[in-house]
Amino acid sequence: MINTNEILDLDALGQKGLLDRKQISPLELTDFYINRIQAHNPSLNAVVTETFEQARKNAKDIDHTDSAVAGLPFLIKDLNAVKGVRFTHGSRLLKDFVAPGDDEYTKRYQRAGLISLGKTNTPEFGLLPTTEPELFGPAKNPWDHSLSPGGSSGGSAAAIAAGLIPFAHANDGGGSIRIPASACGLFGLKPSRGRLPYSPYVNHLAINHALTRSVRDSAALLDVIKGGDKQSLYPTYSNHASFLESIKQPPRKLKIAVGYQTEGLSFDEATKQNIENTTQLLKELGHEVHHVMPELDYSRLTHHFINIWLATGSVTIQHLANMVQQEPTQTNLEPLSYQILQFGQQLTAFEYEESRVILQMEAQKLLSFFDTYDIWMTPTLNQLPVQLGALSQEGTAYQIMLKNMTDYNPYMPLANATGQPAMSVPTNFTKKEIPIGTHFLGRPGEEATLLQLATQLEKENPWFHRYAKFN
Repeated sequence: MINTNEILDLDALGQKGLLDRKQISPLELTDFYINRIQAHNPSLNAVVTETFEQARKNAKDIDHTDSAVAGLPFLIKDLNAVKGVRFTHGSRLLKDFVAPGDDEYTKRYQRAGLISLGKTNTPEFGLLPTTEPELFGPAKNPWDHSLSPGGSSGGSAAAIAAGLIPFAHANDGGGSIRIPASACGLFGLKPSRGRLPYSPYVNHLAINHALTRSVRDSAALLDVIKGGDKQSLYPTYSNHASFLESIKQPPRKLKIAVGYQTEGLSFDEATKQNIENTTQLLKELGHEVHHVMPELDYSRLTHHFINIWLATGSVTIQHLANMVQQEPTQTNLEPLSYQILQFGQQLTAFEYEESRVILQMEAQKLLSFFDTYDIWMTPTLNQLPVQLGALSQEGTAYQIMLKNMTDYNPYMPLANATGQPAMSVPTNFTKKEIPIGTHFLGRPGEEATLLQLATQLEKENPWFHRYAKFN
């Protein structure tokens, strides 16, 4: 059996190489990660539902030559359904619900030969940039257990950063891939709207993908889930090209806009220094850097984004309650979720439609900026990862969401509004080994450009060796 460090020193595709060379079997690799979860998850609370016996059965039967990721262990965020497995959305409302079937993403992961070991922790209904549900308790950041791993894909991020899994599923409706990527020192790509099947919920703001240790792992996972389905209501991007193949080429010389200072937003010193360092590296790599940013009416955009986010969250909560044939109440919902339910019920049709239209208008203004620039670079978060329990839960649902956005992740929701691809790259670490991410928005449909740039940054400023590991 290969020793622990030999496995943990490899990203997922590196571990796939071990499988392909028959240095380890899928069952041995599955057992390795099951043992890691059993040993270290009690202190992290990243995995909330285990499916170890089914995983072992699947590992015995898997053909690891079926795809670039076949035979590798994986985790599914608890906002997506896996047939026969507890499916809670992090809520007491669904604490005993078992999914009757797989959702589309689960099916694609299974067809690719990934072996699911369980479900990861998420805030209730995935509504917050931290992962602290009352049902399961908080997930902890492996770099410092007093810190949040981000949200809403915080459980997935914590598991990867601690070496409990090589990579994991995540989704992103307002930064939920990129926020935990920054907080936990991982790579997080939010694909373009139209790259994957559309969900009828959240007004097409949300999209699925993953959190990974390396850029190439993300590219490989995107290859196995890309493409629409027969029920897609809108056209999807052509998916003939391989993202994994695309990163073998360096990016062209890019015209990169760097700018993030906006009235009403503040950034800590570590975050500002990280942007300066990353800007200098981009220049050294030969890219054309301009200190400019789009002309945004940030307060207007934020207001209408929050209206849509809360209204669609309200519908989601009610529909999930209908699914389990329960009435959503203050007893089975957290206080914020109950407020969100009420907010949506009280918002008028005129107010919702006005917000939808204005958000689209603001999104079109932002997209026009990319007629001139290939990339817009900002901080991922405007401060280091927050302490667990630090994000305010006081005030109305609207006030809480506004404060979270402006004080923690101001630029993440913009890419959800426009549908652009965006990524967080772990570009720096503090002296206390706390990671800092840098955020990049690209043109719609140009995930390959972002992945190529991230690969270049990964090669020049490697972060892989600095992952938090429990040996």
